[in-house]
Amino acid sequence: IQIRKQWYQRRVRGSKMVVGGAPALVSQLTGHTNKINRVILVPNDTALISVSDDRTLRVWIKRSSGDYWPSICQTLEWCVSSLALENFHLFVGLESGNINHYKITEDLNRITLLRIYNSHQMRVSALIYDAQRDWLLSAGKDKAFHWHTGDTGRRLGSYITEGWATCMAFDRISNFVFIGDYGGGIAMVKLDEGENFKFVTILRGHMGSVRSLVWDEEQQVLMSCSADKSIFLWQIGEGNGTAIQLNAHRERVNDIIYCKAARKLFSFGGDKRMILWNLRTHRKQPPLWEESNECQICRGAFFWNVQKLWNEKNVQFKRQHHCRRCGAAICGECSSNLSILPIYGYENPVRLCRTCYADLPEDELRSSTLAHNILIDVTCADFDYSKKLLAVGAADNVIRLYDVAACL
Repeated sequence: IQIRKQWYQRRVRGSKMVVGGAPALVSQLTGHTNKINRVILVPNDTALISVSDDRTLRVWIKRSSGDYWPSICQTLEWCVSSLALENFHLFVGLESGNINHYKITEDLNRITLLRIYNSHQMRVSALIYDAQRDWLLSAGKDKAFHWHTGDTGRRLGSYITEGWATCMAFDRISNFVFIGDYGGGIAMVKLDEGENFKFVTILRGHMGSVRSLVWDEEQQVLMSCSADKSIFLWQIGEGNGTAIQLNAHRERVNDIIYCKAARKLFSFGGDKRMILWNLRTHRKQPPLWEESNECQICRGAFFWNVQKLWNEKNVQFKRQHHCRRCGAAICGECSSNLSILPIYGYENPVRLCRTCYADLPEDELRSSTLAHNILIDVTCADFDYSKKLLAVGAADNVIRLYDVAACL
């Protein structure tokens, strides 16, 4: 084992991710008995709201002792799958497909049911409420996206996605809505002020289900994470639709949270790590992979090139690999060297051809990404920049609050 470890270390080039200030655990909130689906920090207040598959909606308020205790614990008839809050209007999506609209008092001690939307046929995956237009946007497991008017509850329109709709993001300036689905696609739809909409395109890049979407209105960038362990930065504005891929997690990426003021992105994965990405760092779009019947360095035939193998009487079967820096099609022997490539978004060692490995400059090896082993499988998260407070729900049904001022 030691010999193999030394051999691997000789092949890998580049420094590891930066280890900066660690998040400080502030509090732990226990009470949920099943998966926590959503947690929201109440703006301008020391409180948070959580929903869970245990069919409860809980409002937690910080007491004088410093501990958080639930001021409201509402048990509903179905599992609570999604949540949206704005101007003390609370929208709760259920496993049945219904959406409950509550009005919560300013002291966060009482909620009143205002309306029930019979919106979906299956689980409500995501909710967004736009108070300016009085629109309620919803996406569900029934592959449907709906938007309603909050005034009368009337449905304004619908769009059917290719797969189970899993998450949403909304551009409140230009009325673009982004809908992620279970197949890895992200539908981009333009909503009009009336009941009309215009389908724009489908962003394809993820190989697994899209778990979370975040939209930056100033930079015109859509951020997405997926079960395929990757994060994409879609340059919708001046980037003309280009995409930059970020790879650091070793397991699925469950959620991402964006800090607009610092231009940093928190990502949480099944590998029980929290990774903080500095989006001010310049990154390039990876090159397209080339296709060839033979290695573009040693000219050895790949295993499907039967004609050349027969002519050369060659019994060595070579598999095709690709250099992550130049995109060349190469064999395993010509891509035995590994290195991180932060400038292309690769924070874990990837294959490089001999030429790129020999000519790799040091500035392409510098990493600005922070990684922390938080030792919990985060299912959902929310962030309050004014308090530097991060709230996460974990697979152990516990909500944790972290002070992340040292990380920023």
